[in-house]
Amino acid sequence: MITRTIVDAAKQALLLLGRPATVDEIYQCIQQHQLYEFGAKSPQSVIRVTMDRHCANKTLGSMHKQRFFRKDEDGTYQLLDAVSYSPSVPTQPLTLSESETSAEEVETYIEQIQDLAAIQREKVKLEILASLRQLPPDRFEAFCRQFLSRYGFTRMELTSRGRDGGIDVKGLLRMGLAEMRVAVQCKRYGEDNKIGRPTVSSFRGDITGDFEQGIFITTSGFTKEAEEVSFKPGCVPIILIDGEQLAEIMIEKGIGVQRQMIDVYDFDTELLWD
Repeated sequence: MITRTIVDAAKQALLLLGRPATVDEIYQCIQQHQLYEFGAKSPQSVIRVTMDRHCANKTLGSMHKQRFFRKDEDGTYQLLDAVSYSPSVPTQPLTLSESETSAEEVETYIEQIQDLAAIQREKVKLEILASLRQLPPDRFEAFCRQFLSRYGFTRMELTSRGRDGGIDVKGLLRMGLAEMRVAVQCKRYGEDNKIGRPTVSSFRGDITGDFEQGIFITTSGFTKEAEEVSFKPGCVPIILIDGEQLAEIMIEKGIGVQRQMIDVYDFDTELLWD
């Protein structure tokens, strides 16, 4: 039975599996039982993004108002209430040629558009990270300077290589009537090459006494120990920006990213009776 939406297919797959499952397991179940026909090159990514938008314990840039899943720390998904599951819409294909379209079908169209927008957002994030990871280290530092300038920092400048220790960019951040001196370290690393506690601590040592704020930007990520040491009482705070956050900020602030709007129309019949 082919279901109408990816969400319905995922819900049905979890019911058939009868246990929490990974994206790969959910995809294999969908394929095995022919619950949905995917046209995307990476259906697992489509499933993950769609399910994340419907997770009760997730907070993304674009969440759906209906929550059907819970995502556990091991990366598996489970239904919030398997007993109450029923497909959200009929299984016959939608047709725009029908003279009457139900409110339920309109809601389904909108939901599909929102899911596609979330998938496109994820695709752009992957493109951003892939492009940044291909930059030479000096070009990535130059990008970070421009990124922070676009974000609102002022007088951002690259430091002379080798003269300022771990400081790659420095400048100012206005806080009310005052200005805060900011130092930045930039690491263009691969996804699995995470920044550890010693690197963050060393960066703090380089900026203590000269700067009030530190920012560490990387295209990879940070270990738990690095995150824990980033803010310590009585020490210069270090803001950590990993690859995921960097791409997210670029999208949210429109830094190097163009947003295309799609109009969704709804007719107000009360106009006819005014």
